[in-house]
Amino acid sequence: MPILQLALGLVGLLAGAEFAVKGALGVARRLGWPAWLTGLVLLATGTSLPELFVAGFAAPEHPDLGLGTLFGSNVFNSTVVFGALLLVARRPMPAEGVGRLPAVLLVGGSALAFLAFGAAEIPGWAAPALLLGYALLLISSVRSGTTPRVDEADILPGGVAAAPGRSMAWSLGVMAVGFAILALGSDAFLRGALGASEALGWNEGFVGYLIAAVGTSAPELLTSWNAARHGHSGAVLGNVFGSNAFNLLISGGVVAVLAGAPIDPAHLQPQLVVNFAACLLVALPGLLRLPARIPVRFGRALGVVLLLAWLLASWQVGLA
Repeated sequence: MPILQLALGLVGLLAGAEFAVKGALGVARRLGWPAWLTGLVLLATGTSLPELFVAGFAAPEHPDLGLGTLFGSNVFNSTVVFGALLLVARRPMPAEGVGRLPAVLLVGGSALAFLAFGAAEIPGWAAPALLLGYALLLISSVRSGTTPRVDEADILPGGVAAAPGRSMAWSLGVMAVGFAILALGSDAFLRGALGASEALGWNEGFVGYLIAAVGTSAPELLTSWNAARHGHSGAVLGNVFGSNAFNLLISGGVVAVLAGAPIDPAHLQPQLVVNFAACLLVALPGLLRLPARIPVRFGRALGVVLLLAWLLASWQVGLA
């Protein structure tokens, strides 16, 4: 039964994210947003909606599972998603990073998570601080002018662009349908994850880190794969960076607001460490101004290292 609930929930998460972003794209067109701003707001946000909904649904009674989903998704994005794309890349992959200030804010937010989620009771300042961090990151990204530009076909998990010529009402309706499907899918997925936790004897934090995080990261993987397949691999790093920022600062802030039970710092501490490492990894291009392109041979070696790093991190978190 838990496997069936996980499968049905995953289908709902993928379908809901696609509908939600398709509608949001139509809204963005009607508002006259430029392509780069649409990419910044919708690419990362759209692929991170499953994490937001699952974490939000889990927070009142199972905050460990909610936080594990967010931390595990960030690690999966930075290692498996980015590493897999490096392995299959046939040409040098652009390493376009966001500006230095957004990178600093993401790393700072990861450090702040240690204080926010390092004790059984989440402090009252955690949610405002995390949400403010995302607002500052968004503003600084817009002002920096170095946000990776993406085509609309790269924004949706399946590469489906918004239908042209649709009205604002139609776009808002599609977006609302997407949110409804996400809510139903999140509920089924959460029930399946909790059932798996009980059947396997794993703590909820690890179930969130491994099972829920991998499932909810499917949109990021599909989006990045689609972007690279259509020759827009420069969007991959931007997608991973934006998704990690949204997961940590927005979804983390939501968990801090809704958490209705104590968390287990002993189980979450290793996840906080690997989350910090994952966010630092995707922030490095912005922090260090790394070369504009990643050579194919070096990229494949780095891809292998990243995939092995995910396996090692998962093993260490599982031992906690």
